[in-house]
Amino acid sequence: MKDSILVQFLRKPLTTGAICPSSRELSRTLTECIHIEEARNIAELGPGTGAITAAILSAMNPQAHFFAVELNEAVIPAFRRRFPHVRLYNDSAANLAKIMELESVSRLDVILSGLPWASFPDHLQEEILHAVLEALPDGGYFTTFAYLQGTWLPTGIKFRRRLEKYFSHVEKSRIVWGNIPPAFAYRCRK
Repeated sequence: MKDSILVQFLRKPLTTGAICPSSRELSRTLTECIHIEEARNIAELGPGTGAITAAILSAMNPQAHFFAVELNEAVIPAFRRRFPHVRLYNDSAANLAKIMELESVSRLDVILSGLPWASFPDHLQEEILHAVLEALPDGGYFTTFAYLQGTWLPTGIKFRRRLEKYFSHVEKSRIVWGNIPPAFAYRCRK
């Protein structure tokens, strides 16, 4: 129970931004339109207990190189029980370059994120987005989701503006009303 998403949200709302795992529909939406099936190197930032991970593993090429980065150590046991074969690092997404070195990967074709961007202060949004941009080649994809209500918060507004500033193409998916709370995906191309 201590590794449940709701318990972690109540204990650490700045690192666990969800009250329950992402829905299957939102997870599928995150993997659409980003050419994940063609990607050779893929990373997931903030997988939590692995709701989005399952969709990634279903959508990606089985020969692709995949790893995940999760800061909240309390959810890691649940993730590892579900996905014992996935390489998981207990670290900050801001340290992506260091983790890529450990994985012997020079570039990531696709980065998917379940991080709670709207709860991050400006400097942390910048730090992690810088790490993402450094990891992607031109034409690489970054996708993340936002809760509908978070897009009206000042940090949510600033995050959207940052995406539009840093990526050559940013689009929003349709709203997934069945997710709790409702959410949509940002699909960004460097």
